[in-house]
Amino acid sequence: MSANSRNLVLLLTCQAVTTLGLMMLVPIMPLYIATLLPVDAVDAVSAARWSSLALAAPGLGTLCFAPYAGQWCDRFGYRRMLLVSLIAFMISMLLMALSPGIAGFMLGRLLQGMSTIGVVLTAFIGHVSSDHSRGRSLGLQESAVACGALAGPVLGGMMLDYWSLKPLLTASALVTGVAGAILWSQLSEPPRTASSSHVQFAGLRSVLAAPDLRRWMLAACLVQAAVFALINVFALYIAARFPHAGALASKTGLLHALGWLATMLTGPLWGHLNDRGDPRRNFMLAAGACALCMALLTGVDQLWLAGLLRVIQGGCYAALMQSMLLACSRQLPAAAYGHITGISRSFMVLGQLLGPLLIMMLLPLLAPVQLLWPVAALFLSAGLLVRRNRQAVSVSPVQN
Repeated sequence: MSANSRNLVLLLTCQAVTTLGLMMLVPIMPLYIATLLPVDAVDAVSAARWSSLALAAPGLGTLCFAPYAGQWCDRFGYRRMLLVSLIAFMISMLLMALSPGIAGFMLGRLLQGMSTIGVVLTAFIGHVSSDHSRGRSLGLQESAVACGALAGPVLGGMMLDYWSLKPLLTASALVTGVAGAILWSQLSEPPRTASSSHVQFAGLRSVLAAPDLRRWMLAACLVQAAVFALINVFALYIAARFPHAGALASKTGLLHALGWLATMLTGPLWGHLNDRGDPRRNFMLAAGACALCMALLTGVDQLWLAGLLRVIQGGCYAALMQSMLLACSRQLPAAAYGHITGISRSFMVLGQLLGPLLIMMLLPLLAPVQLLWPVAALFLSAGLLVRRNRQAVSVSPVQN
């Protein structure tokens, strides 16, 4: 196995492990938060308030640190930055596992986002891949993310129901530490490109100055806004559309899992198509298909049809972020790959914050089924946004 192939396998494994740790708390956050609050302060309103803050905390940390993490990868080395991120991620998991109260838990959630582990892994995976295989590598990463997103909530729910979540959080921290040691000993630093010694990407200033890159960043923001808005809406939609189905929580969870399964299975396929074709076209097709699925969901009257559309939407979602990253990376010098990865992640996190906020504003005005129309509009807008200026516009690097 070549050095780059070994690096890729190790990084993908690390991605699945860390995503599992990130996702195990998401669907059961209010239930776990209730175990950390004082007995006399536990009520539905307090649990919901602290749960919302806990879900937002990692996004705030990532939003602030993601651009710098990508830049530091390019400047100080990917292997070194990955180790730093893994250490920060491990400390965050230990804080969440060992804190007896809500304050330590919230600090751990904030540090989890500040670790920017997802940014560093994405930048590293893209950097060790050749121009002809980067799409495939990003597709495999999408599958690794989906794999962790599938397993994490299942394990977290079972542990909280039958034992305690703290041992699982502690185990995740220890596994992260072991993964860090293995990666440090086995990973090899990718060679710097010839241009990295005298070319510097100007970061956000360059993105804002280049119309095509600016549209890609806005499209990434809209896609993530749509996805996180859908997470808020979907349970309400199922309850309103199929009120007599029974066991609605389990059915909603199963449909979400099927969507992630479709993402896991189709990620490499979209990566292969991106390597052989135009990622811009694939992004537009996938975004349009996601919008169509959301629109069709408003008219279905059978649960299995809703499940089918959720699977199709999950399979198409797998194309979006990897297509965006690949299209942007092809317009920039190789030495700027980490930096643009960090900037794009900041725009994505901004979308994660804006999506639920949009739903919160529209909830008093629209019925749960009708809330799917704004989600469809977000997907469609993202696809149309990158349609203009089909020819990629190269960014002029800043000379040192």
